[in-house]
Amino acid sequence: MIGRGVALVTGAAGGIGRAIAMELAAQKHHVVLGDLDLEAVSVIEQAIRTAGGSATAVQLDVTSQESRAKVIRLCDEDLGGLNTLVNCAGVLQDSLIEKMPLAMFSRVLEINLISPLALIAETVDLMRRSGGGAIINIASRAWLGIFGSTAYGTSKGGLVGASRALALELGRDGITVNCIAPGFIETDMSASLPPKVREATLASLAVRRAGQPSDVAAAVAFLAQASYCTGQVLPLCGGRSIGTPTISSPTATK
Repeated sequence: MIGRGVALVTGAAGGIGRAIAMELAAQKHHVVLGDLDLEAVSVIEQAIRTAGGSATAVQLDVTSQESRAKVIRLCDEDLGGLNTLVNCAGVLQDSLIEKMPLAMFSRVLEINLISPLALIAETVDLMRRSGGGAIINIASRAWLGIFGSTAYGTSKGGLVGASRALALELGRDGITVNCIAPGFIETDMSASLPPKVREATLASLAVRRAGQPSDVAAAVAFLAQASYCTGQVLPLCGGRSIGTPTISSPTATK
């Protein structure tokens, strides 16, 4: 076994995915960096190796069975197994329900919900043969409800429900399944929000600051080793989930 084992991170080129990959590598996992953008994850692979870690960059389209199978074979035949799976790949698209194109709704569900579940189904046997491990799904605080976020909230809420069911199904195999539900995290996506939306969001947080990708990464590293914790949803939202939600926003009419 390589260090603490092999960890596959999907969406590894994004701000949160990159932070997760770097943290797991620092914790002595061999990290498989899966993303559509092979060039971007190759840069991350080099950064991990320069820091003394171990990683492999691969091109991964989570919606493609062929692409998923190729990465699973890599873990099995070249790396000797799979111990941790982090489903981080996702897309944020939404609109009010009356204006929502069905194709957009279907795409959000395919990437955020169906593809992670397909990857879990296809990797679970390898994880069993590797002696068990941890599945960590990156959901969102949006599963609790955000105005104008029906598509995204539905996809993330489905991921939460599936994770709880899978925890019951896979616990006997030594596989834990948990969700992390980030709130407002500083990424390129959040940086593009209108100033008024950003200010209103920060004002709704108990800690009065945005989260960092490193906050999510630290929680993933914990759950990767927390063998007695399963079926749980960990909100990383600065306390927003215990306060009053934003009822509407200037972006709700898009």
